[in-house]
Formats: sequence, C-alpha cells, structure tokens
Amino acid sequence: MGKKILLIVVALSLLIPAFGCAGGGSDDTVKIGALLDTTGALGPMGIRIMNGARLAVEEINAAGGLLGKQVELVEEDGKTDPGPGFDRVKKLIEIDGVKVIAGPMITGTSLLAIPYVTEQQVPVISPSATGIQLSLENGTEWFFRTCLRDDAQGMVIADEIINRGYTKLASIVLDNTYGKGVEEAVISRLSDEGWTGEHVVSIHYDEGARDYRSELQNIKDAGADAVLCCSYCDDGIIIFKQAMDLGLEGMAWIGCDGNYGSGLFKDAKSAEFMETAFAFGTRTVGAGSQNDHFVDAYTEKYGEAPEVYCDTMYDAVWSAAKAIEAAGEYDGDAIRVALTNIKFDGATGPIAFNDIGDRTSGAFELWEVVKDSSTETGYKNSQISVITWES
Repeated sequence: MGKKILLIVVALSLLIPAFGCAGGGSDDTVKIGALLDTTGALGPMGIRIMNGARLAVEEINAAGGLLGKQVELVEEDGKTDPGPGFDRVKKLIEIDGVKVIAGPMITGTSLLAIPYVTEQQVPVISPSATGIQLSLENGTEWFFRTCLRDDAQGMVIADEIINRGYTKLASIVLDNTYGKGVEEAVISRLSDEGWTGEHVVSIHYDEGARDYRSELQNIKDAGADAVLCCSYCDDGIIIFKQAMDLGLEGMAWIGCDGNYGSGLFKDAKSAEFMETAFAFGTRTVGAGSQNDHFVDAYTEKYGEAPEVYCDTMYDAVWSAAKAIEAAGEYDGDAIRVALTNIKFDGATGPIAFNDIGDRTSGAFELWEVVKDSSTETGYKNSQISVITWES
C-alpha cells in the first residue's frame, strides 16, 4: 500500500507542472486562440465559422508565419452557453497560454470574459458578439469585434420596415442579450424615425422550450403584417414549422444574422416557410477584391460557399496576426495597443477599430430565401441588396 501511494504522488508531481504551465506556444509556434460555439444551438454555424479561422491561419503560415514562427490555432468550443464558454476562455489563457483570442462567439460569453481578460491582459476579437452593452463594459479596451453591433443592424431593419410600409409589427425573439438587443434597437430606431405604426406584440422566448404554438397564436391574433424573428438554428426550425401549421406564412417575416444559413433548411417545412414568408433578413457582409478572394478560397477548400460570420472570423484572425506582427512580440498588452492602430482591407471591408474596440464602418446584406435545385437542401440564401454603414 505504501509503495502504491508513493507511486501515485510521484505520478501527480509529474503531471501537475505539465498541465499548469502556460507558455506562448511551443518554441516553434505563435498561438492564436479560436473560441467558437461548434455545438449547441449555434453549432451548425460555428463549425463553418471555424473554417474561416483555419483558412486565415493557413494563409498566414503560407506567407511566412509571425515573428519568424508558424501560427498555431488553438480551437475551443463554447457550446452556445456563456458558462462553458467562459471556462474555455480561462483554459485558453491559463493552460494554453494564448495572448490573443479570436472569439467569443456570443454576447453572453463575452460579457463574462471582459473583466477576466482585462485582468489577464489578453485581448479578444469577436467575429459575432453583437450586443450593444459590450461597448459599455469596464475593460472594453480589451474587447474588439469585426462584426457590427445590434444597434447598427437594428437601424437597417427598422429603415426597411418603414420603407416597405409595414404598420403592425410583432416580434418573437430569443430571451437573451442578443434577441432582446436586436428588438430594442429596431423599436428605438422606429421611434426615432417617427414611425406611425404599432408594435402589437413582443414575445421573448426560451430557446429550450421546443413548442411555441401559444406564442405564435398571439402573433396571429394580433393581426400583425410583419414579424421580426430573432432566432438561432434549431429553435428557428421549430418556430417556422409551427408558424406554417398556423398559417402565418401570409405575414412578412423579417430575419437577422442568427437565422441566416443552410442549417435552417435541413427541415423541408422550415425551408419552405422561409422561402414563402421571409421578406428579408440582415447580416454583416463584405465586398470588393479581398472578399472575392476569401469566398473563392473558402469555397475551393471546404466545398461550399462561406456563410454568416465566416468572413468576420477570417478577419478576426488576420487582425490578431497583423497586431502580433506590428507589436513585434507575443505580449497581450502590446498586441492590444497594436490592434487600436491597425488598418487593412479585410474580407468584410476596411478593418479599423475605434477607442472602444468597435468597427468604424462595414456593410449589411439584405437577404431572402430562394429555391435552388443545385444545393443539397434545394434552398439557399440570396442577396437582395447591400447597405453600407459608418459610425
């Protein structure tokens, strides 16, 4: 028994230093963390977005890497849940020793992460956390994002509601910072623009409920002529199938970045509803020669066109790389300072950050869903128009 205990103690003494040592990568690599939600409600989206990060690293390494070394992408899954996502932030910093992270993917995880990364002096660059309140947190100088904020998206949606003449708006949005943030931004903009219509019903739903018939019946009874829907993938499928059952395809449905992408088409009824009912949706989009390069390279490598936030993740990793190179050292504070000064043409247009880490300009796509026999599902998102935005 005594020998067994001694052996266990010796084994643990060997394991603990190896697990607890946080370096900047091996001697041969520079690490960039990649925290995305590749499982959970945003899993189908997150898997594709991660490919954008991998493509960026492949190109950076092909161009010679950083600081004379190759770049190592350290991937983690936030599970579309703020708690586990925050745990992965800590793991990337404390165990893997990264000094910059591309991510987190969602606003909830980002809110938990900002005080911690401020303390640890590790900048993060989110491709898709759009919450307005992230710009108001103490420590926001450590939080950057290549996506545009909910208030910018809300302005575009509201202006389109006015332009199309809708006068009775219903909303059914996720009961989280993302869903409520988009809804608030839309309603605020409508008010500011003197919209004379009425917000007839507001529903904040639990994505885990799996049955939304009573909420959808409230929308039907309210006689709305337009419905703002802010969903993720699996919950969106249920909503759209049940909306079809209740005959709500005659209303004009309005989508957002959360319900963009082929994941919503894996159920035939959901796809049919979106093709029939959706008047338009919005998402951050790029344009120009750099965007063309990204789309072509992504499509060739992964056998499908990039979807929402694949391009902003590609730009987030490139932002990290350019900041590391400009800093001339693998140090979190030096990288942060460099991020405040970088300017380059990314896949989503000019990349530059203001003093609170937000982009100074960008563009939104208005999209619809159309039939396309060449795709696996028979449907695809199609561009209606592009709207530029500046802070």
